[in-house]
Amino acid sequence: MKVEWVQKTWNYSINAIANQVPNLESKVLEQKLKDKLGWLNEYQEEIKVWSEMVEMTRSLETYLKTNGINQQSFMNFEFLQSCLDFKVNPNFKQKIIDYLIEESSQIPADITLLATSDIIESIFGKYKHFSSKCPIKQIGQTVLSICLCTMNLTTSVVKQALETIRYLDLKEWSTKVFGQSMMSQRRTMFQSEIMTQKLHELF
Repeated sequence: MKVEWVQKTWNYSINAIANQVPNLESKVLEQKLKDKLGWLNEYQEEIKVWSEMVEMTRSLETYLKTNGINQQSFMNFEFLQSCLDFKVNPNFKQKIIDYLIEESSQIPADITLLATSDIIESIFGKYKHFSSKCPIKQIGQTVLSICLCTMNLTTSVVKQALETIRYLDLKEWSTKVFGQSMMSQRRTMFQSEIMTQKLHELF
C-alpha cells in the first residue's frame, strides 16, 4: 500500500470528486467511496508511523546524495533528524544510525565518498546523448567528452587545452587505448576488396 496515495485519498475533497461525476447523486457517491475506501480508516495510526518512516528514509537519501558519506555522516544526520522533530519509532531511527555508523567507519578520515550512483548515471546519460549523434556507435575519442560534463568550460580552459595537447598526441593515445577504430577497419577492408578486384581485372 502506497503511503502517499493513502494520504492524498484522505485529503481529497468530496466536492472535487463530485465534480468529476456530476451525474451521480452525492449520497450514492459517498456510499461508493465508503465501500471502496472505508477500510483505510482502520490504518490511520499505522499510516502516520509509516509516513514518518518514509519521510526519514527520503531525508537520508537526500542528505547522502547532496553531501556524500564520510565519518561525520551519522552525527550530521542525527542532528538533522532532531531539527525535523520526527516522532517515528525509535528502533527504526536507530537502525538507520547504526547503518551509517557501520558504513562510514570503513571510510578513511577526511575522505568523502559518493553515496549513490545518480551522478555517474547522469554523466553517462549525457555521454550517450552526445555519442548518439556520431555515425558509428563505438567508444573512442568521444569518451573524453565525459569529463566535460563535470567542469565549467571557460575561454581560458579551452585555450589552455588547445595549447597543451596536440591532436597527434590524442590520436596516439586513442590508438594505444582503443586500437584500430571501426571506421579505419572498414576503410582497410574496402581498400583490400578494391585492390583484389583490380588484380582480378589485370590478370
